[in-house]
Amino acid sequence: MKRVILVGGGTAGHVEPAIAVGKWLEANSKEVTCEFVGTRHGIEMDLIPRTGWKFHKIAKAVFPRSVNFSILSWAFRFKISFWQSVSILRRADLVIGFGGYVSAPVYVAAWVMRVPIIIHEANVKPGWANRLGAKLTKHLTIAFGGTKSQSSLFANATVVGMPIRSEIAQISKLTSAQRIEKRSAILKSLDLNPDKQTIFVFGGSLGATKLNEVIATSLPKVLAKNCNVIHAVGKRNQLPLKITGYTPLSYIENMAEIYLASDLIISRSGAVSCAEIAATGTYALLVPLPIGNGEQEANALDLVSAGQAELCRNSEFSSEWLVSKLDSLLSKAKNSGNFPIDTNLLHADALIGRLALETLAKV
Repeated sequence: MKRVILVGGGTAGHVEPAIAVGKWLEANSKEVTCEFVGTRHGIEMDLIPRTGWKFHKIAKAVFPRSVNFSILSWAFRFKISFWQSVSILRRADLVIGFGGYVSAPVYVAAWVMRVPIIIHEANVKPGWANRLGAKLTKHLTIAFGGTKSQSSLFANATVVGMPIRSEIAQISKLTSAQRIEKRSAILKSLDLNPDKQTIFVFGGSLGATKLNEVIATSLPKVLAKNCNVIHAVGKRNQLPLKITGYTPLSYIENMAEIYLASDLIISRSGAVSCAEIAATGTYALLVPLPIGNGEQEANALDLVSAGQAELCRNSEFSSEWLVSKLDSLLSKAKNSGNFPIDTNLLHADALIGRLALETLAKV
């Protein structure tokens, strides 16, 4: 039995692709068993227990973004994480990393122990951990072609797309008639009028305070545009009252259905969200969260350059801005579902999985 260690943490962009690849490996090889390395502080705490995999938790060592005394405490924490990783990787056959600070000590431990490493970079702008890992392996895969120009370390990486949920990838196979039929049924089930354009607002699994506030203050004027609004507020936020044309939800279990029902998406621009929006061919207004190295804005610009999205910076996004732009956005969204989809990039889980099996065959 080949023991594959998947590592990633913090955000859905690091964890969901790992789950997709791990599921593909276990479905396509009886000789593979998957385990996961993360921390106690990220979204992996919610997602990984559902997989049934062994879940290793190591100390989180956040690399300081400026040179100060915190680098000394980082070095101490990184040393702890490294030795925890060494213990986990004993008798491991392969490491597949998806980024996040938790990945860095695992990459270094794998390199020291001569365990092969495969890396997938989900964002257009590579994070610190994956830039470090890229120096330790030649097996590099990326979700966006633009990553090649963002970092010379990834100049020779293979563009595979983003491992996304299979039910979302399947949307690209539907005919226009099938999409219309399914859209109508979904909207009726939500007590919404299928004859109206539908806006879907979401800010990730925990919601986005800024998006929620803007929708709350602009809702009467938005609904006056003769459209529906489906609003995922996040499961930790208070659920607003449902009114005619407006369906608030704490959390969405089947994102594929809501994507199908939507004509315009308003969301953050995390790697998973951008990949799923691209896969559905739906027009989007993207409001990047100003975090990290600016990766969300870089992700958004990839969709903007394809003509599938408009970008509004977080500092500029307001109810006044949204209402003034909404007619234009809804007009562009009339072509929703008709944007070209590169179906070659809808099978990233299989592409990374096959690379993993090829690598394991050489171990």
